[in-house]
Amino acid sequence: MRDEFAAIVSGWMLISGLDDLTERIETAAEWTKANGPLRPDEEATIKLMIESQIARGIEQYGLMGDFE
Repeated sequence: MRDEFAAIVSGWMLISGLDDLTERIETAAEWTKANGPLRPDEEATIKLMIESQIARGIEQYGLMGDFE
């Protein structure tokens, strides 16, 4: 993982807010546009971040019953 990318995503699992996570994903996307394609470990990290974002959104907006 490149240092600049790591600085953006570092500690993402420790933040609790959906908006904060979304902001980090967007910042990583901007960085990716400027620095070329993601490496496999960077791509895996973003995938986990997006999956977490979806789960947090479902939880935050009270949609859990819709998916049971």
